[in-house]
Amino acid sequence: MKNKPIIIIGAGISGLTLALALLKNNINVLIFEKEKEIEQRGAGINISPNGTSILYNLGLEKKINSFACKPVNIELRNFNNGFLLAKQNLNNSSEKKFKYPFFQAQRKDLINILFDEINKINSEIIFFDYELKGYEEKNNFVTVTFNNDKKVDGSLIIGCDGINSKVRKTLNPNASSEFSNIIAWRGIVNMNDLPKSITELSPTIWMGNEKHFVHYPVKKGNLLNFIGTVRKDEWHDESWHQFGSKEELKSDFGSANNIIEEIIENVDKPNKWGLFDIKFIKNWASEKALIIGDAAHPMSPSYGQGANCAMEDAIILSRIILKNNNYEGSLFYFQKNREGRVKKLQKSSSRNLKVFHIKNPLLKFIIHSGLYVLNKIIPIILMQSSWIYKFNASNIKIK
Repeated sequence: MKNKPIIIIGAGISGLTLALALLKNNINVLIFEKEKEIEQRGAGINISPNGTSILYNLGLEKKINSFACKPVNIELRNFNNGFLLAKQNLNNSSEKKFKYPFFQAQRKDLINILFDEINKINSEIIFFDYELKGYEEKNNFVTVTFNNDKKVDGSLIIGCDGINSKVRKTLNPNASSEFSNIIAWRGIVNMNDLPKSITELSPTIWMGNEKHFVHYPVKKGNLLNFIGTVRKDEWHDESWHQFGSKEELKSDFGSANNIIEEIIENVDKPNKWGLFDIKFIKNWASEKALIIGDAAHPMSPSYGQGANCAMEDAIILSRIILKNNNYEGSLFYFQKNREGRVKKLQKSSSRNLKVFHIKNPLLKFIIHSGLYVLNKIIPIILMQSSWIYKFNASNIKIK
């Protein structure tokens, strides 16, 4: 079985990180992507120390520093009146406490450096316009079929194919998705189009009634990325990257906040997507098939851990594969090693979203007052996140 390549479905962050980690250890892989080219959507992502440690250990320190932003501070503010609830020094504290910096970047830039690094090792292992049709597990290998009727044999198939994962559907045919009643908006604005009152702001989380809005610079400060979530009764499309209209975006966030109104006014084509809870993802693995990243454990974007968690998955899996010479039963160890941390991340992300969206006036006053007072005493934001950021996938003990 080991003489056949590991087949990776999806050329996103989890798939490319996994491929690079395996290639650097002389493990053969093939990557199949359903799109016709490498993903170029410009959404922003947070790369916290648990993600940065992975990129540095993969030899990408110079590249990530060449385009990403290292925020000095982060702020929490009241959406309606702008009152500063908490302010935390981010990077000086992060590097001192966790040994690695905190970055904010465009998703496509991270994908491009992973893609380029893979091409340096082998430029003939990524195939585009290959949509997975199905796969069949056999005694010593797996046969994968694509919609173009091509068939490929591999030792394992790893589903890095996102929220609509076909590998997950095969492993969990009874799994169902349910709309969370939250939609998210993303957009990119050119900094030159914004006044200094916005361009000089720290990365900020605005906490409102059943909504929140986050913005931060990317691309070495040349662009402003934003993400906003808002409660909605229904959603008809599970795709996260459909375009919405500026008018609808304005309607969702109103005119109560002049800064957010100005940002929205200067966005070109905002993206929107529905947040879904996928129930009963019981099986991440079989003997020769596995799902990682969003395919296995989608989570709310309110903790900024989607990309970091995907990279953690990739490194832990690569270490498990390297540890098991014949791969026999190795995929089951992945779920055993990751399930506890991932569930905790999912719960923390959901809890953050609830805190950001508090509507009850009394509860909001209590929580906002608590944040304000605690921030005067302790570094509440970093303390709350310490268990996330100190995790190092490259040296954590494998069970």
